[in-house]
Amino acid sequence: MDGRRWWDVAFGAGCVIVGALVSVSAAGAPERVIGVWVVLAALCLVYYTAGRRTLERPQGGLWFAITLIALTAVGTALSPNVLTLQCLVFPLLWVLTPETRNAIVLNVASAATLAIGFIVGRGATPDAIVQGLAIQSVSLVFALSLGLWITRIAELGDEKARLLVSLQTAQAESERASREAGAAAERERLARDIHDTIAQSLTSVVLLAQRARSEVGMTVADTPDAAPLDGRPIAALESIDLIESTARDALGEARALVATMAAMPTADTTLGDSLRRLGTRFERETGVQVRVVTAAEHLPRVAEVVLLRCAQEGLANIRKHAGASHATIELSVADGSALLRLSDDGVGIPDAAGALLGTAPGAGFGLHGLHDRVALLGGTVEIVSGHGAGTMLVVRVPVAVAEPVGVGPSAGVGDEVGG
Repeated sequence: MDGRRWWDVAFGAGCVIVGALVSVSAAGAPERVIGVWVVLAALCLVYYTAGRRTLERPQGGLWFAITLIALTAVGTALSPNVLTLQCLVFPLLWVLTPETRNAIVLNVASAATLAIGFIVGRGATPDAIVQGLAIQSVSLVFALSLGLWITRIAELGDEKARLLVSLQTAQAESERASREAGAAAERERLARDIHDTIAQSLTSVVLLAQRARSEVGMTVADTPDAAPLDGRPIAALESIDLIESTARDALGEARALVATMAAMPTADTTLGDSLRRLGTRFERETGVQVRVVTAAEHLPRVAEVVLLRCAQEGLANIRKHAGASHATIELSVADGSALLRLSDDGVGIPDAAGALLGTAPGAGFGLHGLHDRVALLGGTVEIVSGHGAGTMLVVRVPVAVAEPVGVGPSAGVGDEVGG
């Protein structure tokens, strides 16, 4: 049973009890009994038709509070026993008034009005005045003390609820920061492992291939007549060149993967910081001048990951295909979306749309995968290009997105960085 239903039962029971008490005590004055029952009926009619609804919306309960005080005072003037209803009136006034100051004013007004009704009902004699003032003074002190105490308890409860919400928010933030710190630490560990194992092994393969080419070259030099060897030293040189080229490509991809992990934004950095590091590293490795203009604010983690992957993919394609000397990375945030523009002054793409969809001649999987990754977030990808006019990659991603499966902070760590 909720709070309003308890009030329904209490109000009805109180009116019935007071009516019965008046009927018994005023048996010789039937007109007063009838008058009291009329007042009680009016109280019940007002309460059950409209007054009870103001218990849930106290802001509009002033009219009911005034009506409640007035009818109770009239009943008290007919029979002092009706004053018993003040045990319901005073608490209701606290419930009907959200502000403590207004509740105190209504309690004082109620005590004064009921005192007047009591004095009128007792004939306005000196004894009745003293008795009425004494009864209502004690009732008012008790009502104010109890009301203020309950109000303080309610305020403490609200404050504890707010503190609980703040604590839960802080715990969620702490858990998020802990997850991001763990992911960052794991990326650093993987980067070190790749650098210390795979990259070192590939470096050894390159060095061994160079030594094998040198040894085969020495054999050919020592044997000017290559006919007895059926051309095998020349074929071996070609195979060694292929081994070295493949190892160098794999070494480049491993180093790029290490760089990718190192560039990922963390809780203490923004996507702009990661893009600047990426541009600096790319400029150092390729000689292409990179200008980075970025927004300073933090973005949702999933959006940062996708946009950084897009920038890495775009720079990888500039490295492999554009033949550019200058590149620009621009990041802006407006209208609930993050906009990434990556442009260069290279040779351009003959079929930009086909390159994006993976249908242009020679198109790889990089741009097509980039389009799929952005589409998971409800974003768009556009490539503007022409022969000799350079290329612009435009990526737009909503910044208020749910994190879909497969594109979270740790997703794509092992993706191919190149196009």
